[in-house]
Amino acid sequence: STGHIHPPHSTPNQSSGIEYDRTSPTPLRPPPSTMGSESGSMRQRRPSPPVDVTATGASPPARDGVLRTSGRSGLSALTLLDSSPQQHGSVMKLHTPPLYSILPEFLQRWVSSISFLSFLCPSWKHRYLILCGSFLYKFSTATSPDPKGSPFDLESVEAGIASTDFVDAASQLGSGYRALVTVSTLRKQHVYAVANAEEARVWMQSIDQAKQEAITRRMGHANHVPYPTRWKHLDALGRSLVKSKERIRGRMESSQMREMEMSSFATGGSLPQGFHG
Repeated sequence: STGHIHPPHSTPNQSSGIEYDRTSPTPLRPPPSTMGSESGSMRQRRPSPPVDVTATGASPPARDGVLRTSGRSGLSALTLLDSSPQQHGSVMKLHTPPLYSILPEFLQRWVSSISFLSFLCPSWKHRYLILCGSFLYKFSTATSPDPKGSPFDLESVEAGIASTDFVDAASQLGSGYRALVTVSTLRKQHVYAVANAEEARVWMQSIDQAKQEAITRRMGHANHVPYPTRWKHLDALGRSLVKSKERIRGRMESSQMREMEMSSFATGGSLPQGFHG
């Protein structure tokens, strides 16, 4: 009798109806009963769980018509302002070129008297400071996507108030700035101009209080004091940014040392005192 002729390399599976290749146990096509089921279809996926923006450090959504954009650091000014910082405000930063700072006083006066050398003289630049958690952040504006430079770790700074009589460049300030606040690190003293003496005291007291709280937390003596979860996340980003800036500074200093060594070897001279390992 004549029967149904199957393809030369396939055979039916009578129990399941699946057609198999004789040389491989893999089915040539799935059974009709599982084509649309969840277990048999590779195209059907369960929806992903919602993403917690706060946990990932992504930009918060737009609010009041303003888009909360974050740069590479995840520490945009608007993100910090949305986190209820201890203190924030617009200031003027005193910028002193490195060359000017090493000139003798009589040369500083001479440079200051020549208009076309003004780029070598101290000047004031707009900044927006935000004190949040364990760090003091510096921004160009209140909407900047990333901080300017490395944030100040509050545990390693000293805040104070300076008299305008001791800062020559204070005479260049506009009428809206009448007092000076200093933030000193191991490397440098940073000078900021604020509106008045009362604002200067608020900044100094806020920085001092935040510093003491940061030290207390690090020593484990503040477990009973609530600390915002959002600030913990921002502190972690702040520490990461500080380490990144330190690595960049280290590479630059190493590069400068190599250039000085090569220059010294080429001229047959010796390295300046203080640069010998």
